[in-house]
Amino acid sequence: MVNRKKMATVSGVILPMLAFSGQLWANATNEELAARVEQLETLVTRLQQLVVEQGEQQQEMATTVSKKVDAPLSGTKFSYGGYVKFDAMSSSFSDGERATASIGDDILVPSTIPVDGKSGASRFDSSAKTSRFWFKTITPTDMGDVRTHIEMDLLTFDGDERITNANHSRIRHAYLAWDYHDNASLLFGQTWSTFMNVNVLPETVDFIGPTSGGIFNRQAQARWSYRFEKGGAVHVALENPSSGAIDGGGGIESSNFDDNSLPDLALRYDGKAGDLSYSLAAIGRQISYDTGTQDEDAYGLGLSLSGKYQFSNGDDLKVQLNHGHLGRYIALQAFRDAAVEADGDLDLLDVTGGFIAYRHFWSPRWRTTLSYAMTRADNAGDVATTNTEEVSNYGLNLFYSPTDKLSFGMEYIRAKRELENGSDGDLKRLQFTGKYVFE
Repeated sequence: MVNRKKMATVSGVILPMLAFSGQLWANATNEELAARVEQLETLVTRLQQLVVEQGEQQQEMATTVSKKVDAPLSGTKFSYGGYVKFDAMSSSFSDGERATASIGDDILVPSTIPVDGKSGASRFDSSAKTSRFWFKTITPTDMGDVRTHIEMDLLTFDGDERITNANHSRIRHAYLAWDYHDNASLLFGQTWSTFMNVNVLPETVDFIGPTSGGIFNRQAQARWSYRFEKGGAVHVALENPSSGAIDGGGGIESSNFDDNSLPDLALRYDGKAGDLSYSLAAIGRQISYDTGTQDEDAYGLGLSLSGKYQFSNGDDLKVQLNHGHLGRYIALQAFRDAAVEADGDLDLLDVTGGFIAYRHFWSPRWRTTLSYAMTRADNAGDVATTNTEEVSNYGLNLFYSPTDKLSFGMEYIRAKRELENGSDGDLKRLQFTGKYVFE
């Protein structure tokens, strides 16, 4: 904004100068001419002072406006990203029709593979449901950085394929983290379970890949993390609990109970030795049910060892081994946590499984991953023989990236589910994907 008072002052100086200059060369004595030159120098000096003062005032006003604009951000930095992913797949079932409106139409879910059907079926599906978007912030404070992360995708159960193919968005991650020390942080919100090592998930066309043997879980939690000066990190978390049971003679069966009075306790250590990075994780859980007239609690333990070996040529080998009372944490809940016996007691179910995946780079643009996964349950002797005893799957793919962050892939998957009575069914799937990552 122009300062009218200052402009008036400047005008009052300039106009007399112009008038004076017209008379400067008129007839005058030497003494008069010298006096007029001195007067002119005084006016020029005053004009210079006024110009400097006006510039300083304008700079001060610009700084004030800039501070007012920046104030709401308080140094916060924003970032966003995600990817767009298209999937098309042809699925063939050996023993019956696929489950109605099943998530297994979009990703590999071992528990949805039909068993003992009258005849097989083949189906084609395509979607962009696994596309995702994330938004992050980081704010420096005098007590350390505060970070936030919100991430959504469209992988829901209730999409409409008839006309608009609409799907609701869902929360994948939503958490805040406070880095209160150079080596330590606190996290609150929903994200990957601390029991899970995300770094060993292999590159696959399927949403997860080695689903039948891998630990896969996201949930609300409070986590403390500490990174050691010489490398390695430890994580401890209290996470949202959930129990599931099958009937072992007690007449009680449910895929989920929400009767837990204690959170799940998860611990993980991440380490590195040369080209090998690894994680050792443990989880302690309360398994419980309460029908109002009958209730029972039991306590379970699970262990997971996983690692990635990076070869000098760019290839990598990823491995995971899991054992214990894992229930919903493994194979997308292909198994329950316990069986309710005739006397109402809980008989916890042990499961053992894992996966192995090797990725080979044919060239900087072409690569292949071969993977195998399997989990087997030690079910109680009196559970129904129609309960799942074992799930497995293997996959072979080929990816091509014409440029960074743009990939096209093709994958062949074969998965199998076997029941306690020996009956089984398998799924054969050929899947194509196109994916572009933006950030």
